[in-house]
Amino acid sequence: MKKHLLSLTAVALLQACNSSDSDPAGETMNPEPIDISEITIAGIHSAIESGEATCESIIEQYVERNNALNKEGPALNAVITLNDKAIEQAIALDEAYAEEGLTGKMHCVPVTLKDNVNTKDLPTTGGAIAGAQPDYDAFITQRILAEGGIIISKANLHEYALGYGGGSTLGGQAKNVYDISKGPGGSSSGTATAVSANMAVVGIGTDTGGSIRVPSSVQGLVGIRPSMRLVSQNGIMPLAPFQDTAGPICRTVADCAVFLDVLTGYDEAKDSGQRQEFAKIAPLITNEAQYKAITNVPENGYKLDADALEGARIGVVRDMFAPGDTPEQLEVNRLMENAIENMKAMGAVIVEVDIPDLDYIVSRYYSLSRYEFETSLEDYLLSWPSDIDNHPTTMADLYNQGMYTDGLYFNSSYESRYLNLDDPWEEEEYLTVINERPDYVRSRITQTLDQTDELGNSLAEPLDVIIYPSILGLAGELGRSPTTSGTNNRLSPFSGYPAITLPVGYSDIEGTLPLPVGLEMLAREFDEATLIKLAHSYESHYSARIEPEFLSSETLSTSAKTISARSYVEYGLPEEN
Repeated sequence: MKKHLLSLTAVALLQACNSSDSDPAGETMNPEPIDISEITIAGIHSAIESGEATCESIIEQYVERNNALNKEGPALNAVITLNDKAIEQAIALDEAYAEEGLTGKMHCVPVTLKDNVNTKDLPTTGGAIAGAQPDYDAFITQRILAEGGIIISKANLHEYALGYGGGSTLGGQAKNVYDISKGPGGSSSGTATAVSANMAVVGIGTDTGGSIRVPSSVQGLVGIRPSMRLVSQNGIMPLAPFQDTAGPICRTVADCAVFLDVLTGYDEAKDSGQRQEFAKIAPLITNEAQYKAITNVPENGYKLDADALEGARIGVVRDMFAPGDTPEQLEVNRLMENAIENMKAMGAVIVEVDIPDLDYIVSRYYSLSRYEFETSLEDYLLSWPSDIDNHPTTMADLYNQGMYTDGLYFNSSYESRYLNLDDPWEEEEYLTVINERPDYVRSRITQTLDQTDELGNSLAEPLDVIIYPSILGLAGELGRSPTTSGTNNRLSPFSGYPAITLPVGYSDIEGTLPLPVGLEMLAREFDEATLIKLAHSYESHYSARIEPEFLSSETLSTSAKTISARSYVEYGLPEEN
């Protein structure tokens, strides 16, 4: 895969930090540092199994890279807390490996967790609650650790996950790795920045309305918003539990496939969100067998198939494309057309489709954060004793103690929008969203995928997925939302159906740096397997991702601005994997 070089400052720092120790005779005591740039889960395991690296030597490099890039060099502000026990944990994994081999699917994989996911050994702040230290790990944290993963860091985020700008009180303003004068997307901004900057191999984001897919799209990454109820929400700071889910952010589909498999599983906790039916008032799943029957999780992990697009039926939703009124929109549309042509070349059947009542879906219904944020956050803050860390336990306390950045989202209108609202169950709009929206949206997306009319009569062969631009524009200016992001992000959270975004190319606008463009695929409920197979198939033949070099459009010379990713995305020029 083609790579851009790091800035000279970062390279110098990393080379200085990664020098191997030698004994007096000149024999190497530790393995020579391997190249961790763009390394995958499989690559880490291969290096350890071949003796090319130890877990300790790998994690040492990631610690130094985080130190070199987070507050120094390009100052990406991707990380709020770096795990100071990461090397110690790596040594323990090396000892375990000597006895029994790889600990699990995530052995020695450095993972960054969005800082709203509980870690009992590291603070969980939401970007603003300084010193908050839960006494229990989130369910997904437990799963990662059980499989040998190392939590290398807690990632910055748009404060309380309440926006797309990507900054917080405690983490500062995260940056976009492809143009550090641009925004990183949000709310999982730090996770995307850290993964794209190779400060971690994979990361966890959370997505209520687009917060995994938007930052992944604008930073050249693969991001999966899983089906609602698939991944436990236990131990994750909530925003709107009826829409919230955690999911993987990675540089490759293969890594996301492994990571999603690790994150899935039955959780008996009352806050898991794993209901027997989609309805908000449905009872929780009661055992592992029932969970497997409902979610259809593959027994032996998600399979990869480089040829899966051959014969696949792909629905293109033209109504979800931008009108092309700006250069940014034109570039997104151009790269989407290239991707569609690439799919055709691989044998996919492309079908132009409409989603019934799409305009009504995206204009009539709203996100639930206004109604569920206060009560759900307070329930979360009461889930561990406040005398352990003196953390506030009410929204009013957070507000009164100034645990927010004025203007990010909590602003002069905060009290009227979020504080001391009436019981949401007495609000007509809330009842409409939780009672009417699920069936209305799900039935129309299913109708599109199944290619039936409103009565269920077949109109054509069913589709495997539908596709559309992840967002309609490019990364916005630093501290702002992406340009013309549109409403495409709403389909997945409004329906609970899974979606994946993957990079399909980079913009080519004179006088600007190339910025990533993402394509989103949406499938039927609990059909992550199809998303992963098709996305991996595309990536195997038309890999678009380019390693960033942390430049800025504000200082870049005119000649350097001609750098482009065109050869990696034009039809007919597949790249070897």
